[in-house]
Amino acid sequence: MKILTGPEKLKKEVMDRNLCTGCGACVGLCPYIYAVNERVALVHSCGLKEGNCHQVCPRIELNPVEMDKQVFNKPRADHILGENKGIFFARAVDQQISENGQYGGVVTALAAYMVKNKKVDAAVLTRANGNDVPEPVLVQTMEEVLGCSGSKYSACPTLKIVSEGLKKGFLRLCVVGRPCQVIAFRKMQRLCGQNKLKCFPDNKFEAIVIGLFCFWSLSPDFYIKLKDKTAGNKTVRLDIPPNRGLVAVLENGAKVEFPLEELRPLIREACVDCFDITSEYADVSVGSTEYDPEWNTLIVRTEKGEALIKEAQAAGVIEIKQYPSEILPNLLTAVANKKARVLHGLQQGDYLRLSDDYLQGFYAAQKTTESEKC
Repeated sequence: MKILTGPEKLKKEVMDRNLCTGCGACVGLCPYIYAVNERVALVHSCGLKEGNCHQVCPRIELNPVEMDKQVFNKPRADHILGENKGIFFARAVDQQISENGQYGGVVTALAAYMVKNKKVDAAVLTRANGNDVPEPVLVQTMEEVLGCSGSKYSACPTLKIVSEGLKKGFLRLCVVGRPCQVIAFRKMQRLCGQNKLKCFPDNKFEAIVIGLFCFWSLSPDFYIKLKDKTAGNKTVRLDIPPNRGLVAVLENGAKVEFPLEELRPLIREACVDCFDITSEYADVSVGSTEYDPEWNTLIVRTEKGEALIKEAQAAGVIEIKQYPSEILPNLLTAVANKKARVLHGLQQGDYLRLSDDYLQGFYAAQKTTESEKC
């Protein structure tokens, strides 16, 4: 039996099974892998016996215990939300940012603060383009950050421009991405530490990673429906209110709704098996609260993330308050239930590598969460 090389293994185990998350990591590393309209494909095998493309893929051999050790240098204490130093409500102080950003505008505020004050050389973001497929961009000004505000709910291959930025000499990056992109980026950092990514200058760069909450992303076919439903009117914001479908806000102020039953066939297959919906390996994770549209949920995870939040708070960029204890069980239950569904459907050879100790820790935490909610 033929032993698969890196790109062939990636194609067989991920692309051919519709498990590609569209993170873009492999696209930025390999000239034979392309992304068109958020669809990633191998156009020609490079023939390498060991390829970095499959080693950075978030859908091949994800071992949470190893990833916890790499990012946090210790085992996780929280088997539901992942390692963290605290969970809060947060929002941008600047009115322009809060109006342009999603909900509390925390992601926009943090990225804008870092590029404006030269804390990073550039930010790796996703920019919406009206009703067209979003695109990955490297930005260096506050104005450019504001131009990327708002959630896209798509699988834009944002990480494909990381290598481009590093080759330009941007060795201090702010990377904003979905959970799968955070995992892929951490895998890239691991390979850099092992001096295996020769395309990166000296294999040395720094990054602050802002992870997004993400239950699912939509296939490129969504944009076809979006153009049809909006009749050519430009979309300026997308939102998913609690217990509803998706709402597109148009430039003229009108709103167009996509019911859940219309969205479900457009959800990428890879999202069904995703075990991480709160970006557990980011420095900070940001999502909605589902209770107050003027605030974001903020999970502080690493020392680097904690330092950023304290600095941004002291500078008057964001304000935070304690996460309401009465609604915390709802978040924990939602995350735990999603993980349990993934584990229930797990097949031999799937991407997760979970030890018995890890599984016991998760199920014990899930049981505690259920009893606390009751």
